[in-house]
Amino acid sequence: MKIAYIKPRFLDEKRVGLLPHHLRCCYAGDERRFEQGYGETLGISDQSYGDAGGYKREELFEWADVIYCIKVPQPADYQYLKEGQGLVGWIHPFGASGRHFLANCGQPKNLYLFDVTNRISIRHHNQKTETLLVPRDMTRGNSILAGYASTMHALMLRGGITQSDQVAIFGTGNVAFGAYKYLSQRGIEPLLRRRSNASFLKHELKTLDIFINCVEIEDGDLPIITREMLAEMKPTGWIIDAAADTGRAISGTRATKVHDPIYQNEHGHQFYVVDNSPTLLYRESSEAVSEGYSKHFWSKPMSYWYSSDCVKDDYTSDLDSPHFLPHTLFPASEEVLFTP
Repeated sequence: MKIAYIKPRFLDEKRVGLLPHHLRCCYAGDERRFEQGYGETLGISDQSYGDAGGYKREELFEWADVIYCIKVPQPADYQYLKEGQGLVGWIHPFGASGRHFLANCGQPKNLYLFDVTNRISIRHHNQKTETLLVPRDMTRGNSILAGYASTMHALMLRGGITQSDQVAIFGTGNVAFGAYKYLSQRGIEPLLRRRSNASFLKHELKTLDIFINCVEIEDGDLPIITREMLAEMKPTGWIIDAAADTGRAISGTRATKVHDPIYQNEHGHQFYVVDNSPTLLYRESSEAVSEGYSKHFWSKPMSYWYSSDCVKDDYTSDLDSPHFLPHTLFPASEEVLFTP
C-alpha cells in the first residue's frame, strides 16, 4: 500500500513522527513517501529519507492510500483527504481534539481511522469501532515526557519552586511518573493522590501551592477538583493539568498552547493546560514516538491493519470489560497515557 507521511499543522507542534533510522523496522512491502521538509525541525534533510523524501503535501494526499500525521489533521487539510482513505495517528475521534474532525471530515468522507495510542488503539470506520492489537505503552517515553515537560515548563513560568512549596500529584501512571521525576530532581517530595484517596483533596487543596493533574476522567464523571474547591485554594495557587483534560478533571478549565501556556482565573489562580507539552522536548519525544510506531505498527504491512486479524475485540464489548477501556473513558484512578 502507499503511505504518505505529512507534517502536522497542529499549533506549536515540532515532533517528527518517523525518523530515518527507524525505516529499517518498517515493512518493506509498503511504499512510503515523505512531505518536503518532513524532518526539518530536527535538522533532518529530505535526502535522509532517500528517494522517498521531498514530496509536495497536496500531491501526497492525492497519491496515498493511507496518510500518517502525528496529530489530528486541521481543517485546512480536510479538503485534501479522499473518500475512503486511511488515516493513522493521534486522532482521538471521540476526544476533544478529534470530535470536530470526525464530524466534519472523518464520517462525511468515510475514512478509515487508525487511532494508534499508548493505551487503547482503535480502528474506526463507518460508525464501527474496534480495538487493535497494538501493545500498550508503545510510546511510553512520550507519556513520561508529557508529565515532565508540563511540570518543568509551568514551574519555569512560575519562577521555580522552593522546598517550602506544598505540591500534590494526582495519578499513578506514566504522566504522573514524569511529573514526579522532575520534582524529585529538584528535591521536592509531593503528595501522591489517586481515586482511592481523592477525598483528601477537598481539605488538602486549601494548603497546596501547586496541584498537578495527570489523568483524564470519563465524560459525565464528577471532576477531581470542583469550582468550589478551587475557590478555597490559595490565591497564589497553580494548577498544572499535564493530562490536558480540558474542563473535566478540573472543573471549568480551558486549553492553552505552548506559545500562550497560562491563564489566570477570577480568584488569582494560574492554570497551565497545554495539550501537546512533549513538543517542548521534541527531539526526545520524536525518538520515542518514531521507535514505538516503527516497531509496533509500521513493522506490519498496512493491509494487516485493515484485516480482521489485527482486531482483538469489538469496541462495544470493551466498554463492559474491566481490562479494556477506550482512551477517552478512563476512570480517574487510571493514568492517561498522554498522546497530545
